Amino acid sequence: MQDTASISSVEKRGLLPDLAYDDPFEYSHGLSGVDQTGNYLWTNVLVVCFMALCGAALLLRLAKLWSAHMRHLNAMGKKEQAYWGQNRTSWWPWLQKHLFMAPLWKHRHNRPFQLSSTVANGTLPGRFHTLLLAVYLLSNIAYCLVLPWDRPDSSSVIAALRGRSGSLAALNLIPTILFALRNNPLIWILKVSYDDFNLLHRWAARLVVIESLVHTLAWLVNTHHAGNWAGVGEVLKANASYQWGMVGTAIFLFMVVQACSPIRHSFYETFLTAHRILAIVAIIGVYVHIDLHHLPQLPWIKIVFTLLGLEWFFRVARIVWFNLGRRRCTRVQIEALHGEACRVTVDMVRPWTPRPGCHVHIYLPALQWWTSHPFSVAWSKPDKEWSPIEDKLPTSEKEIEELFSLRRSSRSISLICRAREGITRLMYEKASNSPNNTFTTWGAIEGPYGGHDSLKSYGTVLLFAAGVGITHQVQYVRELLQGFADGTVATRKVVLVWTVPSAECLEWIKPWMDEILSMPRRKEVFKMMIFVSKPRRPEEIRSVSETITMHPGRCPIPSVLDREIATRVGAVAVTVCGAGPFTDDVRAAVRRRVDTCHMDFIEEAFTY
Repeated sequence: MQDTASISSVEKRGLLPDLAYDDPFEYSHGLSGVDQTGNYLWTNVLVVCFMALCGAALLLRLAKLWSAHMRHLNAMGKKEQAYWGQNRTSWWPWLQKHLFMAPLWKHRHNRPFQLSSTVANGTLPGRFHTLLLAVYLLSNIAYCLVLPWDRPDSSSVIAALRGRSGSLAALNLIPTILFALRNNPLIWILKVSYDDFNLLHRWAARLVVIESLVHTLAWLVNTHHAGNWAGVGEVLKANASYQWGMVGTAIFLFMVVQACSPIRHSFYETFLTAHRILAIVAIIGVYVHIDLHHLPQLPWIKIVFTLLGLEWFFRVARIVWFNLGRRRCTRVQIEALHGEACRVTVDMVRPWTPRPGCHVHIYLPALQWWTSHPFSVAWSKPDKEWSPIEDKLPTSEKEIEELFSLRRSSRSISLICRAREGITRLMYEKASNSPNNTFTTWGAIEGPYGGHDSLKSYGTVLLFAAGVGITHQVQYVRELLQGFADGTVATRKVVLVWTVPSAECLEWIKPWMDEILSMPRRKEVFKMMIFVSKPRRPEEIRSVSETITMHPGRCPIPSVLDREIATRVGAVAVTVCGAGPFTDDVRAAVRRRVDTCHMDFIEEAFTY
């Protein structure tokens, strides 16, 4: 009898606002039983905490930028920089060693957990990231548990949980989407890498899924209590809001499975396209669910759509501007190299100004229609170089500005990519089967992204690279050597350490290293050490000069650091780009020495 009465009640009222007070589904819909005062309070607390965290990160970044700027101005052009080479406090090196540089536990950070030789299961966040995530997750759990437990009706308490978890899930959608955007404004405001924000995106998304699931289960418990499963089915049939809410929750749950590291890395291009489509459908479901019930969280979902719209507008606008002209489009030349690598030269329609350490996303429709892959920019050729023989001297301020603008900007950039799976394997096989191991196609690039770290204020710069990680470091070397010759940087010592599996890999950057080795005053500051981990013949290991040396075996990172730190000039910067185990080894070696001198650690990773 209760089931029939419940179903009849749903049919008669159709879940309209003018409900009877004896409605058995009172705590299953709208704001009935919802603690709106608490919802507003704790969502505001969450927003304030988020803004405070961003403000603290901004102040820390500004302090570091100001310190680097003052060091740059004071040390520029000076051989002796002893003051800047020492730690001025004991607490900052301690924080660097035990918090900011530290992995979660002992050593492992970017080294993935291998399920097999080809399938990885993700990496561990650092200690600082873990602290941030723990505070974020635990605070959301606390907000969900601060409920009116003193209410006599348990269904009313469950309704309050439904409202609280739903409000927090809707609000957390904003940072979840914001952290996933390539053009996230917080990246250039806080100078934090996209890799870090992508880590935060994944955990924020998991929190949204958990809160959405709690929201749905709380509704389900009250609805089942009022009308059993027949009542649940009838309520779903009677109102599109619940249907779309279920769609959103179901898609969110599926996306958690779809985004698991083994699936994500095994089919990254397919994953990324499907992930975006699923996210949009799920957010539409959330929007309809909230809109049909006229709930106050609707503006938050509008913010989410605004962020997505602006992201796609800026991305498409940049792609069109740099890659499409009236008469031509961007051309891409791909050359197969030894060691299963490709040298990719991109000739764009319009010039841009790539920064050292930046990366781009490349589109090659001839190989895969809608796939973009990130690559570090290894080299850029200036759009035009002024020649004292061929060109006349600039005679006006405008001509001088144009001259220096042209020297910085570039239409041609070069990348190195190692053949793995997906599009990189297609690129290598296509080039290998083409005449002269080279083929040309049309395409587009998007960027530049990253490259926020300047090394100009450091007296000593140590650049570690493994394999194709060298592409992240080459432009830094050129910038620092040019700055030293011009007297515009504090750098007095540049050491490039490169680990490769075979000597054949040296071909990857040969044309660019020839230019670097011919730069003025290069021998005064530059040294390069090449470690060949698997040499085929002993005669392959040949040192070119005292400043360009080759060594067999793996790089002894601790001994290299000890030797260079002992003869350092000023503050020390250590940067690394390479495979996870290599970067973890460099990180560990730097941590053990960070309290011996002023030393900063910069890591480039693409763990997403």
